Amino acid sequence: MTGEKFLVSIRHLDCEINALELQKNRLGDQRQSLLDRAYPSGNLGVVVQHSVGSKTEALGVQLATLVPPDPEQLFEQHKALMDLINRKIDRRVALKEKAMELIEGLPNSRERALLVHRYLNNCTWAEVGELLGYSESHVRDELKTTAIEAFEEIWKISRQKPTDI
Repeated sequence: MTGEKFLVSIRHLDCEINALELQKNRLGDQRQSLLDRAYPSGNLGVVVQHSVGSKTEALGVQLATLVPPDPEQLFEQHKALMDLINRKIDRRVALKEKAMELIEGLPNSRERALLVHRYLNNCTWAEVGELLGYSESHVRDELKTTAIEAFEEIWKISRQKPTDI
């Protein structure tokens, strides 16, 4: 793996975590929306509120597929998703710590700032350009190249394994 691929993998991991969080939130919102349209009714179980011409059956099918019959199943699904998110967050923290340690070894502060903003803070090239006082194209096409080259040198050194004599 190259140094640039290492940095890009951190950005991808951030995106993956964000997608999982959105998935968790959407599922919860969708489930809650369906449950809000239903109400408990004595011994009959759940009765779905509907107006004339509504698709009550379709709503019932949606509700049945979203809400497991056993509340423990729902809890376990939520817990499994949170465990996955937490494992990925732990990995992201470790990768960002390693990246920061390497980036701090760069002598040029502009290169350090570019790498931190782009790869650790997930800024767009336009945002990096604004923060550094350059145009987006200059940052993306020129400054990035020199910053990545400098990072690659430190990356290679960090990847070398000591040999026993």
